[in-house]
Amino acid sequence: LRSIAHAAPDSMPFAVTTNPQGRADGAGLCRALAVLVAVLAVSACGPSDPLEGKVDAVDYVTLSMWRSGAAGRLSPQQLADLDEAVQEIRFHVMAEGKVSGSAAVEEEALHVMEGQTVRHVLRQGLGWELERASAEKAALEVSMAQNALMRTRPGDTASATYLFDLSDRQAARLKAATDQVNHARERLTAAG
Repeated sequence: LRSIAHAAPDSMPFAVTTNPQGRADGAGLCRALAVLVAVLAVSACGPSDPLEGKVDAVDYVTLSMWRSGAAGRLSPQQLADLDEAVQEIRFHVMAEGKVSGSAAVEEEALHVMEGQTVRHVLRQGLGWELERASAEKAALEVSMAQNALMRTRPGDTASATYLFDLSDRQAARLKAATDQVNHARERLTAAG
């Protein structure tokens, strides 16, 4: 019997042998099929959509290790969105005020994420970011409308300058809040 794999036997995990008529040997073919099935089975394990993978966040070290592994499955934009969502979850936990202190906030944030799909964590964190940015935008719009009604006394240049500068600062903050709202909406849409 001669081997098809004689050119590079070290690189092949199996060898298919042939008989003198050039037909494949049944045992070698069975081994080749078994290896092929095993490779396909292993590659089929786990979700095909990386956003359906589960977040492992038992503690900070575990989350860090999980994130390092996720870097190979998620796109750079998805990783950036995930980091943003995780940060927003921390902000939300702090804002709720149920726990205090950095260790307790981190523990509660990890609890919120543990075992959830990446998609869920993205939706939750980016959704809270959208709520926060929308509330800030709405408050700025109200404040700007009220400040626009303010008038200074004739000749009071200091107050007029202050109101003008305040209006500029608020306009810049409103633009930033609007950009953040638009960004959060865009990233939420991308997360599905």
